[in-house]
Amino acid sequence: MRYYIYVNQIGELIKPDSLTTHFHALLGKNHLRQIRFHDLRHSCASLLLSNGVPMKQIQEWLGHSNYSTTANIYAHLDSKSKEVSAETISKLFSNA
Repeated sequence: MRYYIYVNQIGELIKPDSLTTHFHALLGKNHLRQIRFHDLRHSCASLLLSNGVPMKQIQEWLGHSNYSTTANIYAHLDSKSKEVSAETISKLFSNA
């Protein structure tokens, strides 16, 4: 017996491009800029990172099997943690 994840209300398989088609229609209906559905995933990760969520948790959220995959994609956005690190080391030296 097979179980499918993507079925409609009566159990019929949903075509792979159905989500993309409906997503683009939703954007158009609401006069929003056309983006890829996958861009939402990237935006989510970027927002999580910019709001202090640790990279390890973002890796788990995205389902990347490797931490380095997440870090390689999003490390350039992690300037906030670099600033915090710089401020911390600066305070340590100024207190010494």
